[in-house]
Amino acid sequence: MLSIDKIFFWLLLFVVIVEIPALNFVTFSDELAVMLFLLVVALDLVVNRDLARYKALFVVEGVFLFYFFFSVFFRHYNTTAAIANDFILQQKAFVPFLIAYAIAPQFTSGMKTVLKVASVAVAAMLVVIFATGMMMPVLGHPLHYGTIALSMSMLYLYCSLDGDGKVSGLDLTVALAVLSVGLLSTRSKFYGEFVVALFMFLIYRPGMVRHLSLKYAVVLLVGVAMVIVVAWQKISYYFIFGNSNTFDPSNMYAFARPALYVGMYLVLMDYPVFGSGFASFATHSSSPMVNYSGVYGEYGLDMVWGLSYNKPDFISDTYYPVLAQFGFVGIALYVCFWRWIWSKLRVALHVGRIVEFSIGVIAIAFVLIESVAGATILQIGGYVPMMLLGMIVGKYRTMGKKETETILNNEYIQN
Repeated sequence: MLSIDKIFFWLLLFVVIVEIPALNFVTFSDELAVMLFLLVVALDLVVNRDLARYKALFVVEGVFLFYFFFSVFFRHYNTTAAIANDFILQQKAFVPFLIAYAIAPQFTSGMKTVLKVASVAVAAMLVVIFATGMMMPVLGHPLHYGTIALSMSMLYLYCSLDGDGKVSGLDLTVALAVLSVGLLSTRSKFYGEFVVALFMFLIYRPGMVRHLSLKYAVVLLVGVAMVIVVAWQKISYYFIFGNSNTFDPSNMYAFARPALYVGMYLVLMDYPVFGSGFASFATHSSSPMVNYSGVYGEYGLDMVWGLSYNKPDFISDTYYPVLAQFGFVGIALYVCFWRWIWSKLRVALHVGRIVEFSIGVIAIAFVLIESVAGATILQIGGYVPMMLLGMIVGKYRTMGKKETETILNNEYIQN
């Protein structure tokens, strides 16, 4: 028998170790990690022959293969090579989750200790990088600083869970300390994620939304208001005023991301069913770095600073517009994917695994917030949150529909 849990542990540790150097020094590490994970799947299928556990992965791969052939034969905005490149890159948003979901590894206490030490060590390295003024040379952008801190905090807390799904006060304190390191990034998106994390770890209680009292309603409203306040600078910068307090047409770089959202609407209106196809819009593969897509010229987006052939810096700098490549069918599948995850995650809450549920909610919030003005979900910085989410909901992979419905219809189990 192949020890799939042990192999998964080593791959997860690899991802943790390369989190910092991957951004500027080991730039191929995210592709390498995905290749290694897929190799593990292949080995598991050959040695252990457990096809059933990878059912969700096969379904998603089937969808991607459909869009690949559809793009090659029915869309002509890019070359076959660029389409193949995007076919591979877009899967990076799902493969880490799906494989973690399928394997749902059980780590030994020794493995958990190693991961906890590694996560704290990475956080300590972040502090050193900040103190020495090396954030930009090492990480390339401050947003990666907050992403790594959030990932390490979630990983530390997950590995601190006891058999009942609880964590000690000391472990929670350490996890929050690691999370707080991310505040040094000064990024509004991280501030929003930080507020969500504090709410889930310190305030949230099972049933507070279902049985919403005035007290909890006020707490929720304050929490939402805090997320908006801390993220307002980013919202204003990207979508309203640019980097000034008034609307200034000279700030052309402030128009790139809004132009992508407008372009998303235009593409969906012209190709509502299956979209414009792989490598056509808002992806690295549609940029001059691979091959410039014809979509930008067709909709006049090639005249926008940041989306042009000569200045394409912002083409793949946000995730949601990518969904225009898949049409409303693809968008519906994307929504169903997250609804499916949410239904699994709710089981964790109902069986009393509150900390696991909280980590899962934070991972989902991370994806939702980062995808507004970033493509972290396609980079190695998004792997740990997605893998943790997969590991949490993967515990309920074999649970039948009736059993799931019974659990969700019952009151929460209080541990």
